[in-house]
Amino acid sequence: GSLAYRCMDAGPLRDQMTLKPLLEKRRRARINDSLNHLKSLILPLVGKDNARYSKLEKADILEMTVRFLRDLPQSRSSGAAAPRRAQSGPQPCAAAMWRPW
Repeated sequence: GSLAYRCMDAGPLRDQMTLKPLLEKRRRARINDSLNHLKSLILPLVGKDNARYSKLEKADILEMTVRFLRDLPQSRSSGAAAPRRAQSGPQPCAAAMWRPW
């Protein structure tokens, strides 16, 4: 092809190349925001102080959450009582499900 044809085709490719890092940055920001939110939810449930655990690694946050959810009693993690607790909001519901490790 001619030079003019190649230049016209380069536009969308160039746009994709500049858009990809921006989309990746946004994706990482969403992941980090969600992990920070998860940390603020899980630490009180496992009896940890937010101030002492401000520098947790992402893997630690996920492991604590998995361990907490795995250790929930089966009767509380499924069944008819769950919707009633959830109606009162996330904090009372989470406190009702909390069990010391």
